[in-house]
Order: sequence, then structure tokens, then C-alpha cells
Amino acid sequence: MTMRLKQQLLQFMKRNIYLTEAVLWVAGIVALALMQPEGDHLFSLCPLSWMGFDFCPGCGLGHAVSFLLHGQWQASWQAHPLGLPALVLLLRRSINLVRWHFAFHLKPTSKQTYTHG
Repeated sequence: MTMRLKQQLLQFMKRNIYLTEAVLWVAGIVALALMQPEGDHLFSLCPLSWMGFDFCPGCGLGHAVSFLLHGQWQASWQAHPLGLPALVLLLRRSINLVRWHFAFHLKPTSKQTYTHG
């Protein structure tokens, strides 16, 4: 890889970091919406589960969000009581990232910064 290509790639990543993160969060929410939360899962993404611990404060959160997206409020609460706040936080974060991305690109100043306002 040439130095110029590396610089262009780095510049592209800096310009689109907010939008990339927003797309990843929305993709995760869509995946949870498509998931069947009633079924058994084949594997766990929980590192505490991998290490053999029985308790994890975050276990069930993905199922809770999936139940919410399927309109099953009681099942969501039983899976994890923080499912609704987690979904609200993820949606709010995604919206803010998109807003920051476009605010950064539409800013008329010549010196662009990566601050959140």
C-alpha cells in the first residue's frame, strides 16, 4: 500500500467515522428485529459465558431488545429489565451520530473539527 493510499484511507475513515458507527448500530438493531428470541441460540457473544461464569449482568439484553421489537413487552421485561432503556440509548446514539456526521460535512468553516456539540 502506498503512503498516499494510506493517507486517503485514513482521511476517508475520519470523515465517515460517525456514519460508520451509526450504520453498525442500526444493523445490530435490524439483526435483533429479525431474530426469533423464543428459540435457542447457537452461541453466545458474552465473554463471561466463554469463561464459564453462570452470571453476567448483560445476558438476556439482546433477547429483551428483540422481544421489544416484536411487541412482546412482558417477555422483554422477563429477559432483562434494561431492554427498553438499551434500545432507546442505541436509537438515540444512532440518530446523534448521523446528525454529527452531516453537521460536520455541512459546516461552512474551513477548519473542520471532530467535536460533539
